[in-house]
Amino acid sequence: MNKVSILGFVLYLIFGIYLLNVPFNFIFLPEFISNINDWIIFVGGILIIVGGINYLRANKKSYSNID
Repeated sequence: MNKVSILGFVLYLIFGIYLLNVPFNFIFLPEFISNINDWIIFVGGILIIVGGINYLRANKKSYSNID
């Protein structure tokens, strides 16, 4: 596993935990984070879309290797 994939995983993990925390408030967040809340949710939505595209690409490759 290279450093880029680890960094990507960490970004997905951080934004995933943040998006889970938004409705339930498991973790107290500083005021600075609350001020940029809309931008964080926007970036999290983009990461979810990119993750879905990568999921489709990975499945397409695995199906092409079945032959």
